[in-house]
Amino acid sequence: MRFLLVDRIEEVVPGALVRGWKAVAMSEDYLEWHFPDRPILPGTLVAEAFAQLAGWHEAVASDFTRWALVDRVTSARYLGFSVPGDRLELRLEVRPTDDPARRVFSGEATAGSERRALVDFEAVVTPLDALEDPARMRRMYDTLRGVKPTQDPRRGRA
Repeated sequence: MRFLLVDRIEEVVPGALVRGWKAVAMSEDYLEWHFPDRPILPGTLVAEAFAQLAGWHEAVASDFTRWALVDRVTSARYLGFSVPGDRLELRLEVRPTDDPARRVFSGEATAGSERRALVDFEAVVTPLDALEDPARMRRMYDTLRGVKPTQDPRRGRA
């Protein structure tokens, strides 16, 4: 992933939901141009954060053998601006589908008590190892969950 747009994954309930958050920081490169002197998190990146959460949900639900790739956005509504200093809470629910090769999701983003976005989209399920190294993604997921490493990665020991 070029831009990791989820800073923390709080909860994953396989087949039901995934919750996480994105902290909007002034140091993010894309805010320099969107917009100069009035930085706003682009709505497309909010949608991408939901897409990444869908992928993490599928990875966890499949023991890191599958990933979900968005192929159809059925609805995206932006209800307010997310700006530096906001913590965007992301809640993504898995909706029922009859096709085992597809997933349907509905998401809501809030900052404090304010709704900022509502999205509905569909995704195709694909083998994770066709996209990324599953072991690397499992380590990244542990980091996003706040799991501390048990070994010093530079020395191979605790």
